[in-house]
Parts: sequence; C-alpha cells; structure tokens
Amino acid sequence: MKKMLFILSYVFIGYLILIISLFIFQRSFLYFPEKEEVDSSYFIDTGLKEISLTTTDGLVLKSWIKKPKFKDGYTMLIFHGNGGHVGHRVNKFKPFIDAGYGLFFLEYRGYAKNPGKPSEKGLYNDAVAAIEFLSKNKVTSNKIILYGESLGCGIATRLSTESVFAATILEAPYTSINDIAQKHYWYLPAKWLVLDQYNIVDIVNKVKSPLLVIHGEKDNVIDISFGKKVFKAANQPKESLFIPEAGHNNLFEFDVVTKILFFLEKKKK
Repeated sequence: MKKMLFILSYVFIGYLILIISLFIFQRSFLYFPEKEEVDSSYFIDTGLKEISLTTTDGLVLKSWIKKPKFKDGYTMLIFHGNGGHVGHRVNKFKPFIDAGYGLFFLEYRGYAKNPGKPSEKGLYNDAVAAIEFLSKNKVTSNKIILYGESLGCGIATRLSTESVFAATILEAPYTSINDIAQKHYWYLPAKWLVLDQYNIVDIVNKVKSPLLVIHGEKDNVIDISFGKKVFKAANQPKESLFIPEAGHNNLFEFDVVTKILFFLEKKKK
C-alpha cells in the first residue's frame, strides 16, 4: 500500500510539473515567429512597399503595402497565422494584387526582426496601428477587407465587431485557443491555463460586415468542427466554403482565390 501511494505521489508531482510547464511556456507553443529579416526578394513584381507602423505601446513595426489598382478600390488587410512571416505568404495572396486589390501585409511584433514579443493584446495593438495607418492615408473602413489566416482569425474577428468593413474573411478559424488547447492536450486542464484566448465564437455574432468562412475538412491542426461552430454562431450575411479534400495549409490549391473573388465582387454590388 505504501509503495502504491509512493508511486501515485510521484505521478501526481510529475503531472503537476507538466501543468506548470505548459502554463509558463505556453506562448512558445502558440507563436512560431520566423526571426529572419524579410528582404526585398520576397516582393519582386508585386509593387509591395515597406512601411513603418508605430503602435500605441511605442513599437515601430515593418510592414508592407500595395495600393489598389483603382482610386476607389479595396485594400485587403492580412493577419497571418502563427508561424513564419509575411514573406512566406506573398505568392499565396499575389492573385489578389493581379485582380486589382490593394494588399496590406501587417507583420506582427516579434516576427521578422520586428521588436517586441507576441501576445493577444500585442497583436491587437499591431492591428489597430495598421487600421490607423490606412485611415491617415484616407482609406476608410468600408474600403478595407479583413483577412484572418488561422491565428489571425481572432484579430480579424475582434476588429470586425468594432467597425463596419467591406468584408471579413476567416481562413481556418477556431472557436477559441482554449478549445484548441484542450483538444490537443486532452489529458491536461489546458483550457483553464490559456492566457491568449482569442475567443471568436462568443463575439462573431457581433461582426458588422459580410462574412466568409473558409475551412478544409481534412484540417488536422484546427479541426473543421471549430470552423463550422464559428459559422453557425455568426449572423447573416455570411457564406461558407468548406472544402472536403483540403487540409490546413493547402486550401489555396483548391481554386479558393476564384471563389473569394466571386464573394467579394458580389459584396460590391
């Protein structure tokens, strides 16, 4: 009996250490910033220009922007996922430039040699700085399309509840990071430990713009069930694009650009 209690006590201590470690190091499991500097080679033949944004907490962030082809055109503001940097997304989003849209690649704090460390509050401040930059350059919210990619869906959704934008597009959204953490770490009380929650499902019904939800049904990072819950919780006008054969990182291999452009053209009318 004593031996059994001894073993159980060690198991409990090990389990407790695991929980504490997850709590302390959780942001290293959530954010995977690429530290290399984004050089001009990523932006060849795109027209994207480097700019500097100043956040409310005093950070100066490098980002990249291309104006729309036409004076009254639309600008797509992109909030990318948790890994890499904006340079890795240029080829993915270049078709929107070719279609005449402006692109604004916001680069987060802590990514691509930008100062600071990523957090939910910090990335939201970065997004606000991007909106303020556009506003100062006479780009009004009704000419801005918010595009959230994976982690970026949380930022795009929150902004969409605060102003009326031309449209909001969520690629591979989640209900909350709490729910994602609990699914991946089912053996721990993970959902109660999360600092950066990015709760989408509880606020998506307050989005003030037409919404498009895109998700691959074979996504093994953010399960399709999360995307469907987000879509169900949202109010009209909304559309979904659930792709049976797509995973998390290959959605654009399934003619998604054409379908997004069709969605956006409808919203202009």
